[in-house]
Amino acid sequence: MPDARPLLIKSTVDKLVAPELATPGVTTFRSETTAEGQGWIGLARLELGVDWATFRSHLAATVSDDQERIVKGMAALDGSASLLGGAVIHPGKPGEFTVELAPGRHVLFDYPSTAGPGDEPRYQLLAVEGDAEDVAAVRPAGTIRAVGAGATPRFEVLGTPTAGRPLAFENALPSPYVVEAVLFAIPPEVTDETLAGYFAQFVDGSSDWPPDPPFDPTTGTGCLPLSAGRASVMSLAVSPGRYLVANWLKDPADGVRLVKRGHYRILELS
Repeated sequence: MPDARPLLIKSTVDKLVAPELATPGVTTFRSETTAEGQGWIGLARLELGVDWATFRSHLAATVSDDQERIVKGMAALDGSASLLGGAVIHPGKPGEFTVELAPGRHVLFDYPSTAGPGDEPRYQLLAVEGDAEDVAAVRPAGTIRAVGAGATPRFEVLGTPTAGRPLAFENALPSPYVVEAVLFAIPPEVTDETLAGYFAQFVDGSSDWPPDPPFDPTTGTGCLPLSAGRASVMSLAVSPGRYLVANWLKDPADGVRLVKRGHYRILELS
């Protein structure tokens, strides 16, 4: 059985080149960018009758700083689309994500410009149709799974996550919880207590980050948002070492940033 053939997504400072057609089944997307802060391409399957503008409006609401808007946006997004992940990448550090595609209308979208306030978000509608190709599934060395709910979300780690080998991400939280998992390198002196103390300083309803984070927030790489029950297998440009895995999204019940409730973990990549 052949491996999945990657569909290429290229992002530059002024354009996005992405496929318009794919077949159902196991599909790998390879994301590359030449522009820092752009090219974080997410993937979503749109429900029947949902257009791009509606999807974008709901997604933007989920990452806003208005807690009432977040709660309404999470509920609306849950009924309008399924988020299938995507890759947080940087110039010279591409990423691949492999997902199971079902027939239907999808969209590939630049996450920062779509979720942000700009007037020209970059996206490409993707039709998934035809006969499924019989390709081999990508086997991960380890899995990062979001579990729990409410006041106790957490990440559990299965297998042996290994740099240079595929890593799976799963959202096992109940609907309408949405999960992202972004990795940041951390030095040995950063402990769970260090991180908990830092995250506790976030102010609900504010976009401001507390000063002096114990990691470099500009260097993250990992998995863009997954709806409940969704999974993605990724190949990322990471080295062995210690990492923070964080879900920066917010609680659909009250709009509180989930890292404040413990939705992070220290991970060792061998």
